[in-house]
Amino acid sequence: MNLQLLQDTPIVSVYYDSQNDWLFSDWRGDLSLAQVQAGCLTIAQCFLERTYPRILNNNTDVTGMSASTPKWLARDYLPHLGLAGIEYIAWVCAPNLLLKHLANESIQQLRTPMVAMFDDLADAYAWLQHTRVTHPGDMLPYRTAEQQAELSQRVAMLSQELAHYDQTAGRPVRQV
Repeated sequence: MNLQLLQDTPIVSVYYDSQNDWLFSDWRGDLSLAQVQAGCLTIAQCFLERTYPRILNNNTDVTGMSASTPKWLARDYLPHLGLAGIEYIAWVCAPNLLLKHLANESIQQLRTPMVAMFDDLADAYAWLQHTRVTHPGDMLPYRTAEQQAELSQRVAMLSQELAHYDQTAGRPVRQV
């Protein structure tokens, strides 16, 4: 992998792998719903600048996750990735069985993008390398002005929603 750091937070680092032309998200820690939402916003902001048809999503260093996270991912985040141009996600699960179950719960009803679950990074990497994207090579997928506007609006809405939540406690911030 030839990684260029795009974003770095305490819970997720986001890289562009120029050798494979995909986004690599590397999650870590015991994640609350609010932290996952903030991490997803960090990743979504990368989509505004460029289209990444493939994502290698690494959860091997995730040690815990809020039980409410899969429902939010399935309802409010993952279904919108197609709008961002994502076609394939290779999802490397955390080694914990409960965390694997929660990850699987997140994608059960998802139709697009195509998500494949893996136990190790090497298998996910190999699978993602063999996927065929709609726009191979140097030709980036085209996003219409309407699609870009809708994507920008959804990212802004997520940002506004999260601004009203205490990122550590996962509850609304009290206005004084």
